[in-house]
Amino acid sequence: MKAIIILAFGIAMLVCAMNCTQTKGPDNQQATIDSLQRLVDLLKPGLGEFMMQFEYHHNKLAKTIAEKKYDQSAYEVDEIKEVAEKIEKLQVTNDKLTGAFSGFYEKYLKSPLDVLADAAAKKDDQALHINYIALTNNCNSCHHENNMSFMTIEP
Repeated sequence: MKAIIILAFGIAMLVCAMNCTQTKGPDNQQATIDSLQRLVDLLKPGLGEFMMQFEYHHNKLAKTIAEKKYDQSAYEVDEIKEVAEKIEKLQVTNDKLTGAFSGFYEKYLKSPLDVLADAAAKKDDQALHINYIALTNNCNSCHHENNMSFMTIEP
């Protein structure tokens, strides 16, 4: 979260600086664009930072399911989906992923998250518990597929 705030602040400062100075010619403009792109790449959160957000909402989801807080369970599922959307929009990756994140999202997360959202809406305790475990197992399967099996998520 802090990284996103820093990224937004950095971009705002650069835009302000660009508007306060005049650049002449396409070469200077391209140099400015390249410089900004390097800065954005430096400030963009890494995949690990997003995975920590997944873990946080995964743990909160477990707690809300146990406490039968269905609205908050639905909220936590939406937050997990939102983190995944950010990863895709920012095109976050790392050298450990064996493919695009979107493929792993479709393969491992989409279905259990959709079922969890539906189960929360229906206040279906059994479906919530079963699919929470499926989500957890799928997270661990994805880690295994990407040679990160030492990163184990506990239900």
